Amino acid sequence: MGDLSESAAVRRLTKRPVSFAALAAAIALPALAGEELKPRDLTPVTWLEAPAHPPVELVRDGQARAVVYVPDPKGREPFTPKRRGDRPPMFKQMVDQLVETVRLATGATLEVVGELPAADRPAIVIGDCEETRKAGVDATQVPVEGFVVKTALNRVFLVGSTQEARGNAGIVWAVADFLERFVGVRWYWPAQYGGRSVPRRASLAIPPAHYRDQPVFAHRTMYQDWYWLQARSFDEQLLPMPPGVLPEGAQTLWMGDHFRLMRQGSSWPYEAVQHGARVYEFIGQVPKANEALFAVREDGNRNFELLCYSAPETLAFYLDGLERAWGKGGPGRPLPAMGSRPGGITRNSVTVWSPMDIGTRPLGAACHCPACRATLAKGGEELVIGSFVKRLCEEVKRRWPGKTVIYIPWAIPACPEGVEFPDNLVVGSLNLDLMGLMHQPDVRALEEGRLRAWSAKSGRPVHIWIDFASPSDWTYGPVQFPHVVRDFYLKNRSSLAGSSILSYGGACFITAAPTYYVWNRVLWNPELDVNATLDEMCRRLFGPAAASARELLRLQCERWEGTSLSRPLRVGENRIPPRLFREIWPPDVVARMKALRDKALAEVANNPDARKSFLYWTWAFDAFVEYAGKIETVMAQDAAGVQEPPQTSADAEARFKGGAADVNHVRIANVRRADGPAAG
Repeated sequence: MGDLSESAAVRRLTKRPVSFAALAAAIALPALAGEELKPRDLTPVTWLEAPAHPPVELVRDGQARAVVYVPDPKGREPFTPKRRGDRPPMFKQMVDQLVETVRLATGATLEVVGELPAADRPAIVIGDCEETRKAGVDATQVPVEGFVVKTALNRVFLVGSTQEARGNAGIVWAVADFLERFVGVRWYWPAQYGGRSVPRRASLAIPPAHYRDQPVFAHRTMYQDWYWLQARSFDEQLLPMPPGVLPEGAQTLWMGDHFRLMRQGSSWPYEAVQHGARVYEFIGQVPKANEALFAVREDGNRNFELLCYSAPETLAFYLDGLERAWGKGGPGRPLPAMGSRPGGITRNSVTVWSPMDIGTRPLGAACHCPACRATLAKGGEELVIGSFVKRLCEEVKRRWPGKTVIYIPWAIPACPEGVEFPDNLVVGSLNLDLMGLMHQPDVRALEEGRLRAWSAKSGRPVHIWIDFASPSDWTYGPVQFPHVVRDFYLKNRSSLAGSSILSYGGACFITAAPTYYVWNRVLWNPELDVNATLDEMCRRLFGPAAASARELLRLQCERWEGTSLSRPLRVGENRIPPRLFREIWPPDVVARMKALRDKALAEVANNPDARKSFLYWTWAFDAFVEYAGKIETVMAQDAAGVQEPPQTSADAEARFKGGAADVNHVRIANVRRADGPAAG
């Protein structure tokens, strides 16, 4: 929203001769100063000794002085989609983003070229090439997903790791960091919804700089639900976006490109199978001739929908499938067809999910054979499946050294005590429920205990699945927990390989957009100044309403992260009971929030960009105020002994399938006193 300040002084120029003209230009041209390259709202990088030279002039008075040299044709050639929905490669998108961002900042369009310009022509050099190697940047030695930014006379080198590894997008992250640190862009949420901030300047010069960086966590992804604007429960309202925030007629949000700008990706070296490895996904194709494979029902009959994890035949079934995949034919042979093997086999690993039904209900206790019942009595469901996984790990290590067993304890997250696993165990998709409740000591202790136990058992960091969601999904409440996010990842960084973050509704990704932005930054590096990040977000996005918006955001964080409740909120509770809702958001707090919201709206009335950004973030605020009013009505009715019958809706199933808004629109008509299941 505002211009980024620029230093008029060049602190030091050169240790080697430069022309008088270059010296004069360096003195006259504003360049970013050292501290401006270390803004408190960005995660830190490792600064190295910078070469001495005048600033590299990219744009002067709105006119391009530099070109963008991209040695790899994939980053500069036009992209032609082969089918609907195809997107350019990440590298190509980021090169385009660089040109567009510099244009928005300065008005100048930098030309992308395939040949290195003469030494006296400034250039941004993107990618490994002879020129970068001469400058001393060895891309083969840069860690996976890491990058180096280094300047030289008339050159800015952006170099990513070239190591052979899945998900190695270091060059993409190099460009992203350059744009944030030097051009000053911030991508708080998608640009089309008012979430991008680009400071304006007439000239752009890059001072001597040299630094490197890489992500702390290898796995950084968020799940996008195509129906983000749907309601989450039968007594909620399907909210329309304010006019002008979404394109005409749009009912969904597209976040995919924004995820890339926020450096979402994965270089986790293990290929966990998410679909096809669950027992219910392949059990129907398993021949029933060998009954000993299958679980025993309580009446003694076989349950052909589940496996018996104590039976030697089940282990033999897995090993036979692995032999068919990894045996004499070598790693290049085709995998055997489903039915003759369990699901989850890849070239280098086998994925085993904890037993569950399609609704994720744990089924580790489903088998009633004597062996399973004895193990269950001794150590619970986690010991039943854990003992099987241990035996599988032992056999895989003995027969196929170098292969791994990836265990996904989704429905049975507890770690079995007393079981020691071989070093080929990898734990992925450990389900840690809701990040939004991690501010509660009991929830935090339980989830961190599971994470650290599995990390210790496997001898390596663990990949987790965790819901972005919080009760805001069911109340439209202004729930923010950015400090909780930062503290969790900072405290558990040695146990974490990264996260897959799930969300199934718009309330959290929009209403909690500040938390979402901090979460993305923390997934790269948890060493983040959260308050400085939120300060800068409000300053940039909301302009004349920055102070009001920041106070509203501070109040949202304070009420959720710091309120002491008469009883803890429960995982899976979904809808906050009226009494606890009122403790978090009492009438005076709701009134204060509404006054701040109304003040901010008045302040941005004549600023279309700031107004669009503010309307996006406060999309659900009026529904929250309406719901808070109904809470007061319910509390008064309860005090007077008045009871109302619960309301249901016949349209619920259609709504959760993403039907049209005019068909599925259901208004809030009651407050649920007792929590119940919510679809979604």
